[in-house]
Amino acid sequence: MRARELIPLFPWVSVRGELDREISGCASDSRSVAPGDLFICFKGERSDGHDFALEALQRGALAVAGEQELELPSEVPYFRTADSRTLAGPLASLLYGEPSKKLGCIGVTGTSGKTTTTYFIREGLRFCGISAELIGSLNPTPEHPFFTTPEAPALQKQLAKMATGGVQMAILEVSSHAIHFQRISGVRFAAALLTNLYRDHLELHGNEEAYAQVKLSFLQSVGAAGGAVLLNLDFPKSDYFHEGCAGMACTFSMERAAASVGLKPARARVADFSARILEESASGSLVEITLPQAMNSPTGSLVMPVQLPGRVNTANALGAFALLAVLGMDPVGIAEGITRLREIPGRYSMSRTTRGIQVLIDYAHTPIALSQMLTFARSQGERVLLVFGCVGAGDRGKRPLMGQIAAQGADRVYLTTDDPRGEDPARITADTEPGLRSGGKCPGRDYFLILDRRQAIAQAFADSREGDLVVIAGRGHETVQRFGNELVHLNDEEEVARWS
Repeated sequence: MRARELIPLFPWVSVRGELDREISGCASDSRSVAPGDLFICFKGERSDGHDFALEALQRGALAVAGEQELELPSEVPYFRTADSRTLAGPLASLLYGEPSKKLGCIGVTGTSGKTTTTYFIREGLRFCGISAELIGSLNPTPEHPFFTTPEAPALQKQLAKMATGGVQMAILEVSSHAIHFQRISGVRFAAALLTNLYRDHLELHGNEEAYAQVKLSFLQSVGAAGGAVLLNLDFPKSDYFHEGCAGMACTFSMERAAASVGLKPARARVADFSARILEESASGSLVEITLPQAMNSPTGSLVMPVQLPGRVNTANALGAFALLAVLGMDPVGIAEGITRLREIPGRYSMSRTTRGIQVLIDYAHTPIALSQMLTFARSQGERVLLVFGCVGAGDRGKRPLMGQIAAQGADRVYLTTDDPRGEDPARITADTEPGLRSGGKCPGRDYFLILDRRQAIAQAFADSREGDLVVIAGRGHETVQRFGNELVHLNDEEEVARWS
C-alpha cells in the first residue's frame, strides 16, 4: 500500500514527506522493524517510541507515525496523529490485509484459566477438523516474548502469517492490558469467553471496578458485533457481567449442576451449560455435561473425561466445550478433542521423585489461582510444602493476600522471588510476609525467607519426606527471571529434576 493511500482513511493531524513509498507492514518496536515497515511510536511507561524513530529508519522503516513533532529527513513520510494506540490496531490490520476477516478469531479473557481454556479450545477444534493456533503466554510473538497479548502491529502480523499458512481459527488470550491499551483493536472476534474475574492488575486499573469494566467492555464489543459471548457463572462478580452483557451471553457453570445432587446452587440463575463431576483423581476427572434444550440432544447430556487434575481445570474444559458448541461444533467431537489434552507446560504439572515425594508445578501467581491450586494440593499430600513469591512491578496490594492464602493452604512456606522485574526483591517479600504472619505462620518454623529461588526449592526438598507434596508456584513455564535489565535463566522444572 502506498503511503498516500493512508491519508483519507484515518484522522491525521498532519502528513508530510514523499508519499509514493510502498509500505508493506508496521512495527512498534524499533528492534523488530523489517524493511518497508511503517514505524508507529507508542509512549510507554519506561520508554517513548518517538525516541527510536531514527533507529527504526536505519533498520529499514520507510515511514513513521507518531503523536508529536519529530525531526526526520524531509523525504520520510510522517503521519502525525492525536493517539497512536487508537490508530495502531485498525492501521496494522489494514496493512496486513485484514487477517481477522479471513480467520475465525476467539478471545479468552479472565483473571485465571485463560491459557488452559485456549488449549482445550484448540484441541476441540482440531479434532473437529479445523486448523487452529494459539497466541498467548505460552505462544507469544517474537516481538513481545513476555506479553500475554502482543501489541497491535505484532498481533496483526502474526494473524496474517496464520491466515497465509492455512490456519482457520486463531485463539487469543486477551489480557486486560491488551484491552486497555487497544492491542486487540482491529481484530474481529467470532467469540469471546470470560473465565472469571478476581482482584488483579490494580497497578494499571486503579481499582477492581475499573478492572471489571475493562473486561466487560471487551465482551460487549464482541457481542455488539455479532460474536458469541460465553460467561462463567461461578465467581462472585458474574452477575455484574451477565447484566452488563444484556442477554448476549451464553452461560456455563459447575455450581448450577449441584441442584441435581441435592445441593443448593450459589445463585438462582440457571446456566445454559452445566456440569457435575462424577469421578475425580490426581490425574483428572469424569464430568457429565448437561446441554441446552435447543441443541436437541437425544439424551440431553454427555460424559466427558478431563485429563488435567483439579476442579478448576474441569471448569476450564466446560467453558471450552460450551464455546465450541455455541459455534456449531459437534458436541461428541468437541468432547473427544478436549479429552486428548493431557498436559500444558507449567500448569498443574504433577510428578513424583524417587523418594516418594509428589511435586506440583503451577503458574498460579494471583490470589485466586494460588487458592484453587492449594485446595487441590491439600487433597493430594500428607503435608504441603509451598515455594512461591510475588511478581515485581505489579499490584502491591495483592501480596499480603497471597501470603495469607499461602499460610492457610500450606503446612510450610518458602517465600522467595518470582519475577522481580525492576523492583527490589526484598521489598516484594516484605510486602508479602505480613500475610504469612496474619495467617498464623511463625518465621523460622512455618515459613522461611529465601530470596534465591534455587535455594528455596532445594530447601523445600531437603525438608520433605515421603508422602509430602512440594508445590512450586508462580512461574510455571517461564525460564527467565528479570532483575531490572538483567535476565537470569531459571526453570522450575530443571530445578525439580535435580531432586528426582
